[in-house]
Amino acid sequence: MSTPQQQKRIYEEITLRLQELVEADDLKPGDRLPPERSLAALFGVSRNSMREAIKSLEQAGLLESRPGAGTFISAASQTELARQLGEAFARERHRLEDIFELRLLLEPQIARLAAQRVSPGILERLDDLMQAYEDAMMRGEAVLEIDQNLHDTIAAATGNHAIVRLMEQMHDMLSESRDEALQSPERSRKALEDHRKILSALRLRDAGGACAAMTEHLEHTKEIVFTSKKGA
Repeated sequence: MSTPQQQKRIYEEITLRLQELVEADDLKPGDRLPPERSLAALFGVSRNSMREAIKSLEQAGLLESRPGAGTFISAASQTELARQLGEAFARERHRLEDIFELRLLLEPQIARLAAQRVSPGILERLDDLMQAYEDAMMRGEAVLEIDQNLHDTIAAATGNHAIVRLMEQMHDMLSESRDEALQSPERSRKALEDHRKILSALRLRDAGGACAAMTEHLEHTKEIVFTSKKGA
């Protein structure tokens, strides 16, 4: 079963691909889509994920399901359909832009405060998480959960319970930007390098350095995400 963040990414990828097919005249309003199994293979996703994405596109009015006949491109003008698909993709991009704007406002200041208050116990916990991150990468495993734990632990280092609760409440939203940025070993390695710089500043209790390192990390992450989308 795909996570909400994975499903959003699948929806976005399928929407973009359909937009390209419509604009290239390969698909027109009223055309029947290939069978679900074929679409899942085409997009490299599970049939369940494909089914959920199709439902989302149907709810947006971009696809039409006809019992016993299949799934069809909705009967709108081709120009209007391309516009609707483009807007759907743009909404996904704007959501990520909003998330990064929020992260850049909050997390560097959290790192600044953490550097001033971090305890030996928290530093030890961060060391353990960094080792777990490296070990997971060596095994080719996902690091999203470890990445989230690193940021949560930095928040905990502030000793401010309101900050900790705020970060916990924003897990689903923030993990979308992390999930997008950690899709390859190369991206994960870059994130690991950034985290090392942040941890080094925390050890030195360098508030300005921690703030700058977190800002640099988030800017790198943002660049990775939006560069990959331009090339999608």
